[in-house]
Amino acid sequence: MKNNESNLKNREAEKGAAMVMTLLVSLLLLVVVIGLLLEVTMNTANVTDAIAEQQAYNAAESGIQSAINVLRGNTIPNPLIDPNRPADDPKNRIDFAKAVKLSTSNIPGDNSSEARLSRWMNYNYTPTNATNPDRVTISSETYFPDNGFAYNVTVRDPDNPQKIISLTTQGTIGGGTSSKTFGLLFNTATINYNSVTTGSVDVSTNEVGINLGNFTITTTGTGATIPDTRFEILVRMTAPFPAAVVLRGTIKAGTISASSVSSVGIVFDSPAFNLLGSIISLPVTTIIPNPPNTNSGRTDISVTITLSQPKRLIIRSVGFGPRGARKELEAVVQRDVFDGLIPATITLVGRTTGAIFNSGTFPTQQVTYSGSDVLSAAKIPPVGTTDSSFLQVVVSGLLCPGCTVNGNPANVSEELPNWLRTTAELDKNVNEFKSMAIASGRYFANGQSPPNYGDNANGTGITFIDGDGTLSGAGGGVLVVTGRLTLSNSFDFNGIILVTGANGVRRTGIGSGNLQGNMVVAPYNADNLAAGFLPPKYNMTGSFLSNIVYNASNLLFGSNRINTVVVGVAEK
Repeated sequence: MKNNESNLKNREAEKGAAMVMTLLVSLLLLVVVIGLLLEVTMNTANVTDAIAEQQAYNAAESGIQSAINVLRGNTIPNPLIDPNRPADDPKNRIDFAKAVKLSTSNIPGDNSSEARLSRWMNYNYTPTNATNPDRVTISSETYFPDNGFAYNVTVRDPDNPQKIISLTTQGTIGGGTSSKTFGLLFNTATINYNSVTTGSVDVSTNEVGINLGNFTITTTGTGATIPDTRFEILVRMTAPFPAAVVLRGTIKAGTISASSVSSVGIVFDSPAFNLLGSIISLPVTTIIPNPPNTNSGRTDISVTITLSQPKRLIIRSVGFGPRGARKELEAVVQRDVFDGLIPATITLVGRTTGAIFNSGTFPTQQVTYSGSDVLSAAKIPPVGTTDSSFLQVVVSGLLCPGCTVNGNPANVSEELPNWLRTTAELDKNVNEFKSMAIASGRYFANGQSPPNYGDNANGTGITFIDGDGTLSGAGGGVLVVTGRLTLSNSFDFNGIILVTGANGVRRTGIGSGNLQGNMVVAPYNADNLAAGFLPPKYNMTGSFLSNIVYNASNLLFGSNRINTVVVGVAEK
């Protein structure tokens, strides 16, 4: 008993210890709870920030896709670039040059120093104290930066930021050299073409005026009478990219003496020529001075020229999300493989031996071959070859009783784009088209008949026939046939037809056929590229009506829709 009392007395000093322990444990638990609450709060904020960043990333991706949609021609500019022309006119359709040029890329009054497609996109949010809207909002509701989604884009040319071009020229008169003499003995008239190198020409603002060389006249004795004489001026672009176009025309018949010129003028086949997207505009008729020694006997070829088409663009898209989230993406976009360059309405590539050009032998075969652009004043050769001997066969063939020819056939070998210069380059592009067609479900093996041949109304889509194919009915876009193409009965195609089979193109049956765009017959053996191009064949049989006419819009915008593709994306 005494021991128990003693133990109780000894514990008197421990009074309150339990309370202290309880308080310590409670404090620790409180710290743990506060830590957990803080962790949950921070994790919630982190999750919210991560979601906002992802939303900003998605907005930036939307900007890239919207820019590509514009570049593929699916958007009408507001306002129109040329209000006197319809919205689908080439003047009002987007291209890579218009996309990087401030006056066409941006809406009038936009004071941005960068091309940002504001003429084609609805920039509709203006920050405080700003003079221009700087974002395209994605949500249909009222946009607020703290909870909304938006983007802005800029477009630039990485290869030619200064927007310059350089040209050289070379001319021939009468199919020979740059000089042609008419007359006999001591009474002659000589016409010379004098070439030029332009150096760097700044085309960053609007079209600029330059001279592409000049003609001069010298005479002896009483001069001479000259007949209509064809001439060609080969214009080579040396910067920013190599390309070439031939300006063709006629020196009209007349009489030239030392003191006067009668009826002689220089008439170009077309008032406009396309050089990798640079539009060379010139007067159709240039008057030779009278008397010919005026201005030292020189007649300048004065033209205007615009910016060339970039081969690729860099699109920068900044996406904006809630809570100040911001993401920036850059995409490299490649233009169409055709480069806007197919030198003739029908281009026949290959050697002469074994080549066939039967344009329609009988009056019942009514065929129109036209190099006049459907939507502009530009003209190209209705038929082009890569061999002068075969050109003579074509010229003779176009004298057929049922043929209507608008333009002058020509040797276009100097104007071939890179993808048509060698079998290796062509085969590479054919395989690219094959991959595109497979990806879009438009590849058809030999013997398979496509259910359709693309979008006829818009001239878009791709159809790849790996072997012989027959076109009948409506279609559009790009049609590639690696065997023989048969144009049967009635057909209506808006776009580009590329035939690489050894048997070329054959027209059969009855009815009416229409092609607006371009046709290229460039046969080769894919298993023996070293053998070069085979002889092209173009053979019209049957009783029919056909119209084969040039349409630059179908070439540019139809091919853009399958080739304006993103080749790389990086987050900045």
